[in-house]
Amino acid sequence: MTSVEKLITIPDPTDIQKSKFNENVESEETTTVKEGINFTGFKTKNKLFFKEIIDPLISVKLDTLKKLHPVDAVNELALFVFDIYQQYFGKDFYRWAGDIFDLDDPQPKGSGYKKSFGLDCSGFASTPYELAVHYNLITPEQTPFSSGGFKIFCEANNFTDKDGLSGTSNNFRLDTRDLVLLGREILSVPQGSSINSEQLKMLQAGDLVGRSGHIGILVQINKELFYLESGGWVVPRYGDGNPYKAAEAIEIFARSGDLTIRRCLPSKLK
Repeated sequence: MTSVEKLITIPDPTDIQKSKFNENVESEETTTVKEGINFTGFKTKNKLFFKEIIDPLISVKLDTLKKLHPVDAVNELALFVFDIYQQYFGKDFYRWAGDIFDLDDPQPKGSGYKKSFGLDCSGFASTPYELAVHYNLITPEQTPFSSGGFKIFCEANNFTDKDGLSGTSNNFRLDTRDLVLLGREILSVPQGSSINSEQLKMLQAGDLVGRSGHIGILVQINKELFYLESGGWVVPRYGDGNPYKAAEAIEIFARSGDLTIRRCLPSKLK
């Protein structure tokens, strides 16, 4: 993949930043009470990383981001989040129950559950939307792929947020089972199949690809669509942690089950 000029640049971390934010920093065990039940586990600190590292870098580009089409703004945020998490936390920055604003419960088990920093697949895929809403680039009503938008969806459709521990509420933190129901379906990809060139033209940056259990996001790089994910079967195994061309990634992903490709943003004319 050739290099690409990105709107939000990431300076090299200082020694102090790297000592505070790295893949080896563990969280403290904590107990929370929900619906009368005690839950003990380890909670993420991604919001601290957001406040100290991410926010200052986005804020200086905010005026430019606000002028972009929502699809382009989400694209820039997705690329930025992928890059900065890899820079600080490694090529595979997966952390079970990791989301950017620490909405999820403290976890008693799961891959990397003691890590302070990291995003799981749905946490990563929804982060560009969470950030876009946070910075008023789009409204919650425009994107059910954000916690604010998901809350509006639940209230309007009598849909229960129950992705927390033991089926409790999870502060409207999105899981894969939610994301595959939200927005509108652009394509379905049956297990063992692939997409053709005409179907590829139907897709755009910000589209979510997946099924209940795993999800990734499409981005545009040099006018070509690529696939990004945290964890999963494509980027870590076939892309060496790098973005993977969308059509090829979808074919690999579909080997293990049916996929749906969904969108919540306006379709952008090409």
